Amino acid sequence: MIGGNRMDKKLKQALNDAYHTPRPVRKTAFLKQHRRRELDRWELVAVQVRYVHWWVWGLSLVLFGVILWAASPVEGMGAWYAAAFTPFLALLAVMENGRSRFYQMEELELACRMARHSVILARMVVLGLFHLALLAGLTPPLAVWGAEGLARTGVYLLTPYLLTAALGMELTRRVRGRECLLACGGAAVLVSGLGILVLNRRLVFGLPEHFSLWVAALVLSAVAVGLEIVWSVNEMEELQWN
Repeated sequence: MIGGNRMDKKLKQALNDAYHTPRPVRKTAFLKQHRRRELDRWELVAVQVRYVHWWVWGLSLVLFGVILWAASPVEGMGAWYAAAFTPFLALLAVMENGRSRFYQMEELELACRMARHSVILARMVVLGLFHLALLAGLTPPLAVWGAEGLARTGVYLLTPYLLTAALGMELTRRVRGRECLLACGGAAVLVSGLGILVLNRRLVFGLPEHFSLWVAALVLSAVAVGLEIVWSVNEMEELQWN
């Protein structure tokens, strides 16, 4: 037994000598040199531009052209009919932002380096600014071609967009899978149909003297979109914690 213990000690010593690891030299400087750089919020937004599907940009521009065509003096449909197309712009944004939920891929996104809610918010900013720019570009010509004026035309275009976005985000939180696509599409069609009814003066909402109702609807829709964003972020943070 004594001889065996001596052999074990000699073997351990030989192994320590053979596989001796020297102390690291300039370890801290090396790690600082290769430290991962964090993206700031606007860099993250710029990165997300590349991850938005090309057909979302393309269809948005197509809808922009359709709205201009519908409201042009040649067709003479005016801002009212043009406003009936804006829900489908919001539908494109909702579909792109809820892509992972539609295809039940939330857990895969949670495994990424960036926080999932930061990525989704960045994508919302990208598409939201792009669509707001399109609507801002539509407002002056539609105001010139129609009799509603600049402020009224802007409200008529933005209200159905925000209303559809709020409904779509609510449906995205509550419905999973491909059924959510159908539900969001139905919401866009519903808002568009209500716009056409308003256009034909079949609802009191469409009378010029009740423009204050449009302003109230715009404010409520904007508040609803803000609340939906907060609720969505909270849900994503709870899912990541779980």
